[in-house]
Amino acid sequence: MGSALDDIRFLVDSENRVDALTALREGPCDRDELQATTCASAPTVGRILGDFEERGWVLRDGHEYELTKPGAYVAEHFMTFFDRMDTERRLRDIWQWLPSEMNGFTLEMVADGVVTVVEPGDPYGPANRCASLYRETDQLRGFDAALTAPHHFEELYHQVIDGMDTKIIFPPTVSENIASTYPQKASEVLESDSFTLWLHDDIPLCRVLIFDDRIGIGGYDADSGVLQVYVDTDAPEACAWAESTFESYRREARCITS
Repeated sequence: MGSALDDIRFLVDSENRVDALTALREGPCDRDELQATTCASAPTVGRILGDFEERGWVLRDGHEYELTKPGAYVAEHFMTFFDRMDTERRLRDIWQWLPSEMNGFTLEMVADGVVTVVEPGDPYGPANRCASLYRETDQLRGFDAALTAPHHFEELYHQVIDGMDTKIIFPPTVSENIASTYPQKASEVLESDSFTLWLHDDIPLCRVLIFDDRIGIGGYDADSGVLQVYVDTDAPEACAWAESTFESYRREARCITS
């Protein structure tokens, strides 16, 4: 009869089997449809269906094949595992920069996001991606523990002066650094009717921003202060997490603008 591990090996050893199982999960298919989906030969599709039938995963109804209840169970849970492994593969090199210790955050939230990382010769890739989103939104909310890239503040400055409704939380050190580095522009921003600033003494080392239709999460290197990665997504779960997290920190922070 074999073991569960044998059935797992049976599936993962063949991309065609995975593709066929995925197609059947969407609904009944005939052999031609499965051949088009898998790009496999007719004999290969025939062998796959025979193996699925032998395991009790599919039934034939005329020219079509459909999953049995056990087959649907296998398809659902195998694809969940497959998707989670794909998420881990995409994020394995950057997860350490993400706020995984923050309450409620999960890697699944950003699994389908746009990932921008520091590249050789381009240390500001993540900051540039973040800055580009400023130009696509009318409202901005969030918190940022560092804001180290000079041109990042420049972009933020121009968007605030142009009327972008901005509600932001900084640590006092970041606010002081901006005020000393850009005294004139910092003063203009603080006096703008479209800008509200809160100070919080214990913001985690990350950047979480809420745009009109997506959110962005950035992670800093603790030693250099460089933004190492920026992931932005419109996933509803991620947006809801960012909203609730921002509101949690805002309630604890002190507002310094009128």
